[in-house]
Amino acid sequence: MDIDISESDLAFEEEVLRNPFKLKGWLRYLDHKRDAPVRTVSVIYERALRSLPGSYKLWHMYLGHRTGQLRGKNPLQFSDEVRKTELCFERALLLLHKMPELWLKYIRFLRVQADVTRTRRVCDRALRALPVTQHARVWRMYLRFAEHVGGHTAHHVYARYLRAWPEESERLVDYCESHEEWNAMTLALVKVLDNTGFRSSRGTTEYGLWVRLAHVLRVHARDLQGWDVERVMRDGIGRFADQAGALWAALGEWHAGQGDVERARDVYEEAVTSVRTVRDFALVFDAYAEFEQATVAAELEHDVERGRTGVRTALRLVQLERLLERRAFLASDVELREIPHSVRAWLRRAGLWRARADDSALTDKQRTKALDMERETFAQAVAAIDPR
Repeated sequence: MDIDISESDLAFEEEVLRNPFKLKGWLRYLDHKRDAPVRTVSVIYERALRSLPGSYKLWHMYLGHRTGQLRGKNPLQFSDEVRKTELCFERALLLLHKMPELWLKYIRFLRVQADVTRTRRVCDRALRALPVTQHARVWRMYLRFAEHVGGHTAHHVYARYLRAWPEESERLVDYCESHEEWNAMTLALVKVLDNTGFRSSRGTTEYGLWVRLAHVLRVHARDLQGWDVERVMRDGIGRFADQAGALWAALGEWHAGQGDVERARDVYEEAVTSVRTVRDFALVFDAYAEFEQATVAAELEHDVERGRTGVRTALRLVQLERLLERRAFLASDVELREIPHSVRAWLRRAGLWRARADDSALTDKQRTKALDMERETFAQAVAAIDPR
């Protein structure tokens, strides 16, 4: 490790020989030799560190010097230098293992070398060595590395991370979504929703998470395996009876996507007669009407191919027409479930029957029945409304 010493170096050599444990002398010498060959500068750093092995500043500068020389170079072609630099990091961390910046610098260096196993092990060592207050800095880098590697490594790292930071579970959900791992995303969401103590760091509500789960189950149903989609969605509907519209719509769309048209219609019928808010009703009814229109369009397309109109097409058209005719009464049902003591809601209900009774397009029997229903509506209103 000998180097050539010029006359301009003598004063600095004398100073560091006279006071080898004085940091400033070594720093002045290194500054003087900053334009010298790489090997020369490295030798001076090594000499300084033999005298001051616990100097964070010297190690930080030396490691920066060594990693800088390898920046942009192929690690396979310079494997010896890479190995020497790794050994320098290991030597530094023997005494300075509580210094987070050295660990982060080491992790950054290993990531560039694309050494997955070694990077993971160093990240694990950093978490064991550093105090908990410094872990967030390591985790940020560790997760970026894991997401870049993907696969089993990413899920293993996230499992460890979420044991320490469960409120960040949505980050795993986002990762699975970005990599189209729909089974893993569904499992992550179910685990979050099963955790009654979960509090999202993003402020996401439990309902918001259910809507996201329903979306995955509906859109990516063919990619999911081993999930009882209807049971899961109905669980959410049961938990959020007052805002279940989106979940009902998703369940109906899922059945339609599976090709089970009759089951989808049953779900929509159940939904429009059980939702508790006008907002949910509007959402479900629109989805129901869109579904019926789609079935009519499909039958018409089929008829064009056959060259004649079939009975099924006529049936679908009648079903769509009846659904649209029922809208006002279905909406009134929801309004009365939501605000059963509202005089205006009951008057609107009676008005619907009066309009039907005055409809000249109906038969006498239908108009008479409408008048009877109007009277029954007033009787129900008197029984339901609190006179106070």
